[in-house]
Amino acid sequence: MGKILDSHPTTLYKHEPDRSGFGVPLAPSIETADQWRPRVKDFVARLASTNTQHTSARLPVFRKSYRAKIVQPIHDFNVLVSRTAALAGYEFPVFQFASLKRSQIRVIWKSTDSLGRLGVILRNWEDCLALHIFRHPCGYISSVLRGEAKHKFVTKMFASEDYGTLQALIDSAVCPRGLKLSHLRDLHPVERMAWFWLLLNEKAQSDTAGDPRCTSVRYEDICRDPVNNVKELFRFCGLDWNAQTAEFLRSSTLELQPSALNRITQHSQHYYSIFRNPRESAEKWKSEMKLEDIDRVFRILRQSDLARLYPESEPAIVGEPQF
Repeated sequence: MGKILDSHPTTLYKHEPDRSGFGVPLAPSIETADQWRPRVKDFVARLASTNTQHTSARLPVFRKSYRAKIVQPIHDFNVLVSRTAALAGYEFPVFQFASLKRSQIRVIWKSTDSLGRLGVILRNWEDCLALHIFRHPCGYISSVLRGEAKHKFVTKMFASEDYGTLQALIDSAVCPRGLKLSHLRDLHPVERMAWFWLLLNEKAQSDTAGDPRCTSVRYEDICRDPVNNVKELFRFCGLDWNAQTAEFLRSSTLELQPSALNRITQHSQHYYSIFRNPRESAEKWKSEMKLEDIDRVFRILRQSDLARLYPESEPAIVGEPQF
């Protein structure tokens, strides 16, 4: 979704700029929103100019209406240099060649770390819109387990053992349920990850309830019907439909062969490749996860109203041993 939004000619895309330097807890209570206003404001003020390799050198690179045609090739080359330097352990900035004061530029911030902060961010940043993307809990868990098995993550800590974040989510839980960290420690790793997904998404949904600046969408629905769902999200964001996005959707969903450069830099076998069959990507967990693990997830999911999001994938057998 981040690169889909980046494909619009007027957007300036920032990939996970909140990985460091934000200074706001991962799951702050919505009642403490005012306390974090200075740090949110400071982060927002720096967001558009952030130009590190991690935030600004994501492929593919799109042409922008605010960037002069003569400098577009220079920018493209700059991105490749920055990525190459990163492989050697060096940080080389990405020159944006954009006047950040131009009103037509829409800054896009893609985050996997700030979902629990979403309500606090919206309370302290008036001029923004938010998309809360739900991914099936089994899809999320399967993806994380696959990445950990392939050592694709920077952190060496297993997601199921991130007890600090789990405690923060318990402390700020919308519905406490009597949960304690000592209880979660005794659970199966898949169950702990299911609780992580549930508590985090419940918090984001509750903290943004009733705010017209935030909308939600299921990742699986986008994968099943990319064009119509993306058009709807673009309307919400005030972005017009355009040929560049339409072409990117066709190529990224493998309906159209990607360019030679994109085939080299975003090969479909790469873990975070954006060129893939979307239906296969959304439903890969069904062939990867054990039936007993799927049942573990749904036993926890049924304790939340969020279970209504995925009625079509309820296990056929519930509560019986799976082999």
